[in-house]
Amino acid sequence: MKISSINNTEKTVKELIDTAWAGDIALCVGNREGELFRVFGSSRGNVLDGKTLFDMMSVTKIMAVTPLFHIAMDEGKISHADPLGKYFPSAPEDKRDIPLWMLLSHVSGLRKNTPTGFVGPNDRAAYIEQVLASSLMFTPGERYEYSCGNFALLGFILENLYNKPLNLLFDEKIAEPLGMTDTCFLPQRTGNMVKSTRHPYLGANKCSDPLTRYLNGVAGNAGIFSCIDDMSIFGRSLLNKHSAIISERTFDIAAADFTAAHSMGRGLGYVYVDGRYAQGGTLLSEGSIGHTGFSGTSVFADFKRGIYVSILSNAAYYAGLAGRDYSKSCAEMRKKLHSAIADDIGD
Repeated sequence: MKISSINNTEKTVKELIDTAWAGDIALCVGNREGELFRVFGSSRGNVLDGKTLFDMMSVTKIMAVTPLFHIAMDEGKISHADPLGKYFPSAPEDKRDIPLWMLLSHVSGLRKNTPTGFVGPNDRAAYIEQVLASSLMFTPGERYEYSCGNFALLGFILENLYNKPLNLLFDEKIAEPLGMTDTCFLPQRTGNMVKSTRHPYLGANKCSDPLTRYLNGVAGNAGIFSCIDDMSIFGRSLLNKHSAIISERTFDIAAADFTAAHSMGRGLGYVYVDGRYAQGGTLLSEGSIGHTGFSGTSVFADFKRGIYVSILSNAAYYAGLAGRDYSKSCAEMRKKLHSAIADDIGD
């Protein structure tokens, strides 16, 4: 693919910064062979680079839990058809038969529960019991409703399967094999980071998600920090069906639409793009997969166009400052940027 100009993308990034839609934006576009272009914009001047860390928030779901679950499927350790009660024997009757694919696709009815205090690894059993004791939002499978509680539980399952904390599993099975050298849970550095929360940093516990903060910075729903250098690597890996870490057969199962009858397309962890999904703008083709993060982050792979797109920003932080709706602001930003990219790359 030859791109003659990225004027529309650069103009849109500048407009979003100038109108305080976001304070910092970094994005990249690439194909199966490598990166095609990247664009930076910041209200603070020329301060962003390929190593600047952003709080990925819910993009964590497809960077950690989703591929780790698929690796475990390949290894025969788990199945998406397994019932929740297999991994949590104390699960009450209304939850024990919920298949794990319903957690991965957000049709389980499980709630997001936020602890009232900090929960360390040795305290998580009590927290899990609290989650399992909560009433369901609806009968499992009845409808789609996004809930971080699904991925918090999936993270705990993976930790128990491998007898290792989720952050170390991510390092060992995802970041290191893909060569993502700056991406991690619990970032130690404080410089060259984009702040996405008004909460103070608690040492390495810097994630803006309240559930993840109370789980001491490591959870299945959020917590990863990454940069555009590494998200370009991850986006390309996603476009190539994560061939370095997952079998093609498992990836194809996971990338299918499991929620065709519901309001949102979802695979086994992935957003599935079709006519129900507006944030792809005029860019993302039907069958594209990816995920978004509350802070204003996202990554998508478009198999028909043969491209990946990653957007990193702190748009939610700026929405809060301006009194705008967080989710709507980030969704509008993504739609504008994706459409601008489409104008630049053409058909």
